[in-house]
Amino acid sequence: MCRLILAITIAGIMYIGQVQPIAEGPLPLPVRTSNPVELCLNSRYSQHSLARGEPALQHISNILWAASSAPMLGSYRRVFVYTSLGSYLYDPNGHRLDRFSSEPTREGTFSIGYQADQVFDAGVSYMLALLASVSLSNSPLPSIASCPKGLGLPSTRLYFGIQPVATLTSQLVVRCSLPQDQAGWLPDPCTSGGLALEPVLARLNYTRHLVDAALTSQQISQLLWAGYGCTAHYTSNARAGLTVPSAYASYYLTGRVYLVAADDLLYRYMNRNPGTNLASRDHRLELVDRPSRTRLEMAGLADIRSSLREAVPDLPQASCYLILCLDKSNAAQEFAMLEVGFVAANVLVQASAMGLGCHFSLVTGSRQAAVQTATGIPTSDLPQVVIGIGHILKGDTDLDGIVDLHDMAILASSWHLAWGQGGYDPRADMDRDGEVDIADLALITDGWLTTVRR
Repeated sequence: MCRLILAITIAGIMYIGQVQPIAEGPLPLPVRTSNPVELCLNSRYSQHSLARGEPALQHISNILWAASSAPMLGSYRRVFVYTSLGSYLYDPNGHRLDRFSSEPTREGTFSIGYQADQVFDAGVSYMLALLASVSLSNSPLPSIASCPKGLGLPSTRLYFGIQPVATLTSQLVVRCSLPQDQAGWLPDPCTSGGLALEPVLARLNYTRHLVDAALTSQQISQLLWAGYGCTAHYTSNARAGLTVPSAYASYYLTGRVYLVAADDLLYRYMNRNPGTNLASRDHRLELVDRPSRTRLEMAGLADIRSSLREAVPDLPQASCYLILCLDKSNAAQEFAMLEVGFVAANVLVQASAMGLGCHFSLVTGSRQAAVQTATGIPTSDLPQVVIGIGHILKGDTDLDGIVDLHDMAILASSWHLAWGQGGYDPRADMDRDGEVDIADLALITDGWLTTVRR
């Protein structure tokens, strides 16, 4: 899907706001808005009552394309769209709909359903679809509201309604409650500016080839906020909303997002103050007792990150790790695992917008206890996913950990091509400015023959 050509701009297409009948066959190309990733994250919220009506086919095109841009850890996934006229299976390779059944959407204008062997994969995919719908709300298309409903697969669907929505907002509603000179202080996250959402989705930096160089406090702050930070909205049950949705606004990962960074310390991300008050807001780190240095030395490990990689063998070497956990009582609930996927998706999108890379590793069975032992995470919090985050090589278009002739060939195949032109490959547009040009070539020459240390 990374090679799918997007239309040049939303404003430049005359027909996208028109209602077109939904039918089997090719979808219009997804279109590009000018809405930054951070603005979309900050503006997402759910509307529980969704209107009927007929969508513009462009809504479905962008949302399905975004859903299919997600990386996949399981062995399969199928994405369906349910309309008033029945359901269709989405073919991401041909960007088309194939008739599936006569089952209509249960509510709203249309809905998205998912079949997969990993609930986490569905959560990642759903979150990208939600962000795409937020971005479209500030376009010539009719505004669209959304809400995930259902308590696990396959019943959980994303529902959409054509109706008024709040204006996209860059209002920052949360700041760190700690003084700047205290351990755990985080700088303010950015809620606007930066790269538009669609070019980022076209080339997500999902890779295990990460450069192990320390991230700045600003970068860490931004990633944590994007994943599970507070935004300007309140939920229907008067809880302070986050960048992700949650079943009944339960926010199952509250106090259970852990950070291991270059300082060899374990932190807990706290988005509430006090930590159990879901109506409150905060943006800080809380230091967790570090594992015994003697124990690490006995195991022949130099630091927590090395210990973590021993516990999760497929974990790449990275600048930092986010460990997403669930309480033991919720670990078997599919709707809680969907939320884990929501958080991981937002971290991936934000990292990609910042020029960083990400990799996901599922943690199951005996590895959960091994991660707890390696890091000092309390036994009441069961690790579900570890996200490795780090820098990527300049000019590494295919994200394989080396800048070489393969990258030059990708660049050459799209040379002087732009959004909407045949042959345009978003991998070659490394600065994501919509055109493959001398600036992208400069990135390859700067990184020529560099490799990721393994």
